[in-house]
Amino acid sequence: MQSKQYWKLLFLLPVLLSMSCKKFLDVNSSNQVLEETMFKDGAGLRVAVNGVYKLLSSTDLYGRNLTYGVVSAMAYNYDINNVPYDSREAARFNWDVSSAQDNMEQIWQSAYRTLANCNNVIQAAVSKDTSFFAESANEKNMILGEMYGIRAMIHFDLLRIFCPAPVTGYAGPAIPYVTKYPDPQPVRVNMADAFSKIIEDLNQSRNLLGKIDTVYLRRVMTNNVGRIKTPNSWVNLTQGDFFNFRAERMNYFAATGLLARVYMYKGEYEPAFQYAKIVYDIHKRNWFTWTNSIYQGQITDVDYIYTKRPEELILSFSNGQSYNTFDAQINSSGMANLNFRIPPAYMNKLFEGDMDDYRIVGWYNRYGDQRYITWMRPKGNSYNATNTAAWQGPLLPVMRFSEMYHILIECYARQGKVSDAVALFNTLRLNRGAKVKISESIGTEDLMNKLVNDIIRENLTEGQTFFMFKRLNRNIFNGDSEIIMSPQDWYAPLPLSETAYLL
Repeated sequence: MQSKQYWKLLFLLPVLLSMSCKKFLDVNSSNQVLEETMFKDGAGLRVAVNGVYKLLSSTDLYGRNLTYGVVSAMAYNYDINNVPYDSREAARFNWDVSSAQDNMEQIWQSAYRTLANCNNVIQAAVSKDTSFFAESANEKNMILGEMYGIRAMIHFDLLRIFCPAPVTGYAGPAIPYVTKYPDPQPVRVNMADAFSKIIEDLNQSRNLLGKIDTVYLRRVMTNNVGRIKTPNSWVNLTQGDFFNFRAERMNYFAATGLLARVYMYKGEYEPAFQYAKIVYDIHKRNWFTWTNSIYQGQITDVDYIYTKRPEELILSFSNGQSYNTFDAQINSSGMANLNFRIPPAYMNKLFEGDMDDYRIVGWYNRYGDQRYITWMRPKGNSYNATNTAAWQGPLLPVMRFSEMYHILIECYARQGKVSDAVALFNTLRLNRGAKVKISESIGTEDLMNKLVNDIIRENLTEGQTFFMFKRLNRNIFNGDSEIIMSPQDWYAPLPLSETAYLL
């Protein structure tokens, strides 16, 4: 009964923290009463932490908009005419149209609402002695490490959506970087400060989570069924499930991989390489493994496909309504079964010369509807289909270790180490079923073109493709003629609810 009361309190907080960034950072005596009740013991703090992940998994954020939704539409991962109406104008970068503004408003408000809850947890955890926590310093460090990492990740994604890319040389005002709760007057920092704070938070996250994920919870982290919850099979922990399923929460390797992602976006390739190499090295020790070829598409039975490739996930969130949300969006236009289609011409061009690649053989058009099955409810009724649906359906992939391959390959190419880049690239391609090897005699420009192509293949409908194009200031591939981007197309204006007071 006590836990139910905590959940009621948890979801009252986001309601009170709604509307614009300024408004939801206001506080009053009612908020203080709620906080005192929520954080009177460790159980309440755990509920608040889980609540942050629930907010992250909402459709406004990684449950749709920041994965297969509007951000994938902006990358032209779909036929633009088969994008749901509510995302179509954003995909055309028509930022003056109300539907595009509504998309960005959803992301902005939900992101800052989540940040407010995140900061509230941080402040509560910092203020408590280790004796407050059932697992003492380990639990305190884990909670703080997760929240610092989440705080950096959300701000980084806001930066990527609402500001010009560093490659353009932009150094002006960026976004509010919120580090306390409440913050009635959030400060809009410049680009350099935003990156500095993101990197500082990620380093703080790594420092706190390092021993948690490599020593204290090593048995969980090295085990596929410990990192991602599977039906009737996981690592039983005496501490309880709050310490389980580490890839479904911010963890040491996710924070490390995010640092590599941030430095790549920033154009600082040496630290990007260093952090990517840490995750790559742990993968080479078999902590994270390639999904078996059988479950990628080597056999023709679609019921065997592991739609989310869970063994490879460094970070994923979870939403039990994911299939229902996707099904509703498919039919939202009134033209049944059209949304989220990918034209065959797009896929044929994307996989030209590699039609044996599992990313097309296993994932595309498996039900004859020209879609990627990552987000689709399995249509088979076999044990495999039922099991995969229960296990993988809720997962919302945020990062795979394959991204570290791409980062290392690009860094090697920029250093002129083509043979090293090609060796890594061929390993990745082999594990994705592509039989044709890339020659070491390839030129750097051709290698980069192939790498861009592979990044699209690897991230199709998962929300990262647009940011790759933006980072490189490269026109968007749509399978036919490239989408020629104007400077103002690349970033959404700050929501109207914010511009009235941000200076």
